[in-house]
Amino acid sequence: MADLLLHNGLVVAMDAGRRVLEKTSVAIQGGRIVEVGPAAALRTAYPAATTIDCTRKAILPGMVDLHGYLGGSLLKSVGQSLDGASRRRMLDAVLPDATDEEWWEVEAQLAALERLKLGTTCMYSMMGGNGTRTDDVVFAQTAARQLEWIGLRTRIGVGPARPPWPRTYTYWRGGTRTERQVAFDEVIANCDRLLAESRLNPGGIVDYGVALSRIGNRNEHDPVWDPEKEGWIRRQAEAVTDLMKRHDVGFWTHMYGNSIEYAHDEKLGLLGPRSILSHCTGISERAIGIMRETGAHAAHHPRAGRIYTYPGRCPVPELIEAGVNVGLGADTPATHNCDIFLDMKAAIDQQRIHFKDPDLIPPGKALEMATVDGYKALGLDRELGSVETGKQADLITVDFSQPHLAPFDMPVYRLVYNATGHDVSDVVVAGRLVMRDRRILTADEREILERVERVYRFFMERAGLSGLAQAPGRFWGVSRSG
Repeated sequence: MADLLLHNGLVVAMDAGRRVLEKTSVAIQGGRIVEVGPAAALRTAYPAATTIDCTRKAILPGMVDLHGYLGGSLLKSVGQSLDGASRRRMLDAVLPDATDEEWWEVEAQLAALERLKLGTTCMYSMMGGNGTRTDDVVFAQTAARQLEWIGLRTRIGVGPARPPWPRTYTYWRGGTRTERQVAFDEVIANCDRLLAESRLNPGGIVDYGVALSRIGNRNEHDPVWDPEKEGWIRRQAEAVTDLMKRHDVGFWTHMYGNSIEYAHDEKLGLLGPRSILSHCTGISERAIGIMRETGAHAAHHPRAGRIYTYPGRCPVPELIEAGVNVGLGADTPATHNCDIFLDMKAAIDQQRIHFKDPDLIPPGKALEMATVDGYKALGLDRELGSVETGKQADLITVDFSQPHLAPFDMPVYRLVYNATGHDVSDVVVAGRLVMRDRRILTADEREILERVERVYRFFMERAGLSGLAQAPGRFWGVSRSG
C-alpha cells in the first residue's frame, strides 16, 4: 500500500552514501517513505497510489530555513530607507502596537505560501522580530494553526522580547483599542503554556522552541544594545534555561561579535548541542572552539542585511573544519525573498570571494547545509533530511525541463549553481501533497493574496507607516541613496 508515488525521477537521496539514483521512484504511505527503488518495479508494486510523473525531475529532501520571522512577510521592504538599528526600533514599536489576531493569521499564511513555493518545507521562526507577541498566547496559537493548515513544518521560537520590562502592549478587538502593561513573568508563563501545548500534539508539524532576540551584552555588532538592557541578561537566561529543561526543547538566538564568548564565560547555560546560534558574524577563533566544545550549531544567512551593514564574516569554512554543524537560513523577506536555493549560491560566493579560493564550499556541502545539516541543527535528522525508507516524507521535486537547467547532467551542480526555488514543482510535507505542478493544494492562494493586500494596507494606515513604504529622495540616477 502507498498513498503517493513520486515516479521515475532522479533521487538525490542525501543519505549516508550521498547516493544519486536515476529512474527511481519513492513510495509514501502514512506520512513516511515506505520504499525507494527502481521506477518500473515500484509502479507495479503500488498501482493504486496517486502518481506524480517525475521524469526529468530531481527528488530530494525539502530545504530548511533556520532563520525566519513571523512578522516579516507582510512587511517586505517597509522601512528599508532606515539604518539597521532604526528599522529594528520601528518594528519593536509597531508590532506590539498595531497588530491583531487577523494580522498574525494572514502573516502566517503568507509565510507558509512563499516558503513552500520556494521549496522550503521546514522553518525555524521567531514569533516576531524580538519575541514581540508572547504577551498573549493567542497570537502564536493563531499563527500555528495557519502554518499547520497550509502545510509548512515550523518550529516557532517563543521567549521574552528585548528588555526592559514591563512593556506596554496594545490589543485591537472589534475596532477597539486597549492597552495594558505586561510583566516579564507573565510572558514567561505564556511561553510555558505554549511549550506545554506543543507536547500534547506530538504528531503535528508545528511545535515550539525557546528563543531570544540576542544575549544583550555590550557588543559592537549589536545595533540595539544599551546598558539598561544589559541588566536583564542573567534573569532572561535563567528563565530561558528553565523553560528548556522543563520542556526538553532547544534554544535559538542571534549570536555575533563577542556574544558567544560572553555567554560561555558568564555561564549563562545557553550553549549546548540543542542550541542554534544565528549569523555568527565577526566571531573569534576562540568562539569557534567554544561552539565545537559545546556542540552548538551555526545558522548562516549569507544574504541577510547584516552582511553589508555590520562588520564581520561568518567563518563558514573554519566552522566546518572545526567540526561545527552549519545550516542555512534566509533571515527575513524584508530585503529579499526566502529562497534557500539562492542562499546556497550566496554561501559559496561569499567565502570564495573573501578568500579568492574557488575550491571553498563545494556544491555538495552547500546542499548538505540546506537540507541534512539544517535538520541536524533542529534535532530532526533521525526523522528527516534524506530520501530513505522509514523517514518522514518531507520532499520536493525540481523540474529540470528548462533551458537554464539543461543539459540533464551533474544534478547536484545544477541544483546548487543553476536552480532557484521557482524551479520547484511539487512539495510533500509529512506525506501530504501540498503543492503539485506549482499549485498549492491545501489553500486558495489567490484568496489569501487578496486578503494579504487588504490586511497590509489597513495595518500600514493604523501603524502610521505609509511614509516608510516610499522610495527615498535619492533613488534614481545616483550611486547611493544615503
